[in-house]
Amino acid sequence: MLTRRSLLAGAALLPAATWAVPTASAVPVAGRVGQPEIRPRTDWATAKQAVRGALAVEEDVRFLLVHHTLTPNEDGPERIGQRLRSIHSFHTGEQRGWPDVAYNFFVDAYGVIWEGRQGSIAGPVRGDATGGSQGYALLCCFVGDFTAREPTPEAMASMTHLLAWLAVREDLDLGGRVEFVSRGSSKWRQGVAVSTEQVAAHRDMSVTQCPGDALYPLVASRLLPDAQAMLAGPSAEPATPDPPPPSAASGPDSAVTPASPPESAADAAPWMAAGAVALTGAVAGVILGRRGARARAGSGAEQAHGDRETADQQDPEESDEEPRGRP
Repeated sequence: MLTRRSLLAGAALLPAATWAVPTASAVPVAGRVGQPEIRPRTDWATAKQAVRGALAVEEDVRFLLVHHTLTPNEDGPERIGQRLRSIHSFHTGEQRGWPDVAYNFFVDAYGVIWEGRQGSIAGPVRGDATGGSQGYALLCCFVGDFTAREPTPEAMASMTHLLAWLAVREDLDLGGRVEFVSRGSSKWRQGVAVSTEQVAAHRDMSVTQCPGDALYPLVASRLLPDAQAMLAGPSAEPATPDPPPPSAASGPDSAVTPASPPESAADAAPWMAAGAVALTGAVAGVILGRRGARARAGSGAEQAHGDRETADQQDPEESDEEPRGRP
C-alpha cells in the first residue's frame, strides 16, 4: 500500500538537490489542529546552506523533543535568518559534521516558526543532537538562551501549536508515557529501554543542560499540558489574525517585522498562527485526540547513529548549537 511514509522513505534516498522542499501551504491540515504558519527552509537558507549528505525518514515517531539554541536573546526579527545560517554552518562544520541543521523546526522570540532540517514540513525527517540521538523523536527548538529567562509568550504559544499539530500528524495522543529502545546517546546507551513523556526535553535524553534551567520545567508544566488542551479542544478552531507579513520579498534575507512585543500571553494572541490559542497550562483531562496505533514498547538493539559521545566525553555545559559570542 502506498502511504505518505513510504513516499517520504523513497524521497530520502534521492540526492538532496532533487528532493523538493514543500512550502507550508502545500501541506494539508492534519486532523483537528490546523498546521501553524511555518516559514519554509528556503526563507532562510541560501545555496551555501545546501544539505551536505543523506537525510533519513524517522519512520517511528513516538515523542517530541524540545531544545534551545543557546544563542543570544538580543536578535531582532531581521537577524533570525542570519542566525539560522550561522547555526547551519556550525552543525555542518568540523565540530558536528551533520548533513543539515539538527532540528526539524525553530521557533523564534516573535512567535515565528521556521522549518529547519530539509523536508520537515512534509513529514518526519530524522534529526541529530549533541550527545547522540536516541531516535524516535522530532526536534523542536527555541531560538535563544533559556538558562536564566523564559521564552516569550509568543514563542511559547507558537511552540504549543507546533507540538499539537505534530502530535496529530504523527498520530501521538500526548496522553501517557511511551517506551522505546535507545539507538544510543550520552545518557541512554544503545539497546537500553527508555520511558518518556510524549513531549520531553533534550536533557531527558542526553547529558546536557539543554533546553536551559528556566525553560526545562516549562516543558512538563506548560508545553505538554497546553498541547494536550489543544488536542482536547473543540474541532472548530477560532479564527485568529494572520501573522505579520515579511518586511520584504520572501527569501533568505527577509524577516518578519513585528510591532512592539506584547506584554502578556493575552496580548500575544495576534502573534499566533491560525488556530493557536493562549492556554492556561492546566493539565487537560481525558485526551479526545486519536490514539497512537503503533506499539509503544520497542524490543531488540537498534543501530545507533549520529554523534556517539559518551557521558564522560560530553561537556554538560556544552551548547547544542554554537558557542556563545559567535555571530
